[in-house]
Amino acid sequence: MAPMTRLALLLVVFGACDTKATASDPQTGAGPRAEQKSREYESCGATLHCAENLRCFDNTCRRVTRNAIGDYYAAVASAALKRGEAEPAITNYAQAISQYEADKASGGVPPEIDCAYGAALAAGKAKKENAELAARVLHRCVLAVPVGSSLRMEAFDRLATLDSSGLDPVLLGATKTADLYLTKAAARPSADKINVTVSADPQPKKSMATITEKLTAADVKPGLIACWEAAKKDSLAVTIGVKSSYVLSEYEDVPGVFVVKIEAPSSADAGDACVRQVVEPVIKAMKMSDSFNSKITITIK
Repeated sequence: MAPMTRLALLLVVFGACDTKATASDPQTGAGPRAEQKSREYESCGATLHCAENLRCFDNTCRRVTRNAIGDYYAAVASAALKRGEAEPAITNYAQAISQYEADKASGGVPPEIDCAYGAALAAGKAKKENAELAARVLHRCVLAVPVGSSLRMEAFDRLATLDSSGLDPVLLGATKTADLYLTKAAARPSADKINVTVSADPQPKKSMATITEKLTAADVKPGLIACWEAAKKDSLAVTIGVKSSYVLSEYEDVPGVFVVKIEAPSSADAGDACVRQVVEPVIKAMKMSDSFNSKITITIK
């Protein structure tokens, strides 16, 4: 090959190279730059796409430093929550978080455990302190995980269940957690969704069915609901002492009867007095079938 021809070929080859390419440039195949790498819970195709101390599992970047004891308590809590047992779940998630907080080398509490803790608290929202803490923990979860992640969407699903507890959604727009979240008046269920239940301790063997039927009858329930509305409580429970005794007739050919006595109230509570005013005439009018001395509780919720 002639010298000029070889020189022309070399100029073509070198002219095709990108002189701006560097060792850290993605175009060279060395992988994304540090600022381009995915954070925890963001998507990935391989570990080289994840930030430092994270690895790619199931196309998601996750931390590799874990606390085995903390993960164990989180697993116990998760199983309890699946069984519908909110309080044991709350206790075990709190223990899992304590384990991670004590282990400085673990990198802190994994957001998925914190998010699950918030879900357990929301499941136990019947206790106001659980509902308040659930709102704070779930907001912390929302702030910690990426937008679009399943953890964030699930956290908002749980937060929505706190609306009836008085959650103010405006507080969720802040970039840091608030001191109080349940600042709105809690929504009260409509009267047609209120249930009246009756229990007894000890339970009369023969008369319990009659007591339950009479105290939850359609003509008695409106009066009890009115007491519940006046009390302005989510649940109103009133316990009344009732004694049924068999009294013989003074005549041999006339059968005896069961006489009912109602114990006097132990307090001057307005809700107690209201319920007693409704149910005492009904109890006194009942025809009991056995003798008993029982505490009958009427619950409206």
